[in-house]
Amino acid sequence: MRYGLHETPPIGVTIVGALQWLIVTLANTFVVPLMISQIYGLDTAQSHSFMQQTIFFVGVASLLQVWIGHRYPLMEGPAGLWWGIFIILAQIGTSIGVAPSQIGQSFELGLLLCGAMFLFLGLKGWIGKIQEWFTPAITGTYMTLLSISLCSNFIKGMLGVGYNGSIQVQPGIAILSLVVMGLVIWFLRIRKIASFAVLLGIVIGWFICAVLGWTQPVRASGEIFAWPTFFFWGPPRWDAGIVLTSVLTGFVLLTNLITSLAVVGASVGVKATKEVYNRGGIFTGVSHLIAGSTGVVGMIPISLAAAVIQTTKLASRLPFNVAMVLMMIIGVFPTISAFLTSIPTPVAYAAMFVSYTQLLGFGLKDFARARLDERGIIVIGSALLVGVGVMFVPTDAWKSLHPLLSFLLGNGLLLGVLVALLFEHVIMRDKTKQQADGKE
Repeated sequence: MRYGLHETPPIGVTIVGALQWLIVTLANTFVVPLMISQIYGLDTAQSHSFMQQTIFFVGVASLLQVWIGHRYPLMEGPAGLWWGIFIILAQIGTSIGVAPSQIGQSFELGLLLCGAMFLFLGLKGWIGKIQEWFTPAITGTYMTLLSISLCSNFIKGMLGVGYNGSIQVQPGIAILSLVVMGLVIWFLRIRKIASFAVLLGIVIGWFICAVLGWTQPVRASGEIFAWPTFFFWGPPRWDAGIVLTSVLTGFVLLTNLITSLAVVGASVGVKATKEVYNRGGIFTGVSHLIAGSTGVVGMIPISLAAAVIQTTKLASRLPFNVAMVLMMIIGVFPTISAFLTSIPTPVAYAAMFVSYTQLLGFGLKDFARARLDERGIIVIGSALLVGVGVMFVPTDAWKSLHPLLSFLLGNGLLLGVLVALLFEHVIMRDKTKQQADGKE
């Protein structure tokens, strides 16, 4: 390591390191609000504002963590689990007559409750204990069902369905998506630029789209400077189904928090302690409170930071702090947000597809860690079959039920995980673990 966690690099190294952090953080931030803007039907001004909100508050949450949270150079970013839930429930809500803006309002409340939960668990020092409920069978089920439920949106996006108002597959867009996906895979295999693979794929794909005339002109914002606002979707709204989904997602995200801190702690040479985990949990709660009160997607530490640190051999906090301040500055200039929201969504889907496959990979790795005896197969198999089976039931079929039941029974992801929890800890509880607990 050229510069350790507590060291101050020269000004030149600090500037270069800050630009590196800025590019990587932006690359892992702007695609998510772009996709959600399209799926929730936001107009141009709303899309610009949502992008601006996301960039600004990613910078705020990351600064709070490195300053008084876990204190690692570890950027926050929109959680893959959260934006996946945003997309899934938007589809279910539309099918039963709930407007996308109302879904957003319910998510605000769900994120606020998750933030309070993280704060409580962190202050009590219970994060590690609660995490024990989510065995590899449970987390593997969650990740696998999440990736399966999202694949339809990715494939349709990469085929051009819905792009520029088209309801049919666009062959040219589909070919371009394959090219972008191939480029990202190629870049990932080149160690020196692997951290920028998604960003490079988007830039090249965007350029090709522009040359072929498939892009829309950048619509500049009428404002030069604008502060982000609170409650982007409107005042928080109670919806039991969405709140239940949000709290369950928060529990599962404990796995991501603990894993990210462990990996980055190892990369900087300062191992994460119990205190670090609890502080990280507390300020993950703060970041969720920020997300809930502003309407952006819930944020969590992004473990890609470990790869950046290993590549640059720069673990110092100073360049990271500078980069997050720059993120906040970018987030108050609507013109930059307008520029980023003009990226063609098929290109964004294609560039993110390879990263998205990691969700399924995490699920498969968790299953590999689970004990696949007869009991384990019944637990996992029952959860997956129920979850995937429900995904094939037409969403209109749930219209006659109460909205809470519609969200619960029509959400294959949530239902599958609840089945896994029920089988794992109640119906088919591991007898050896039960005996061990009885001795304690």
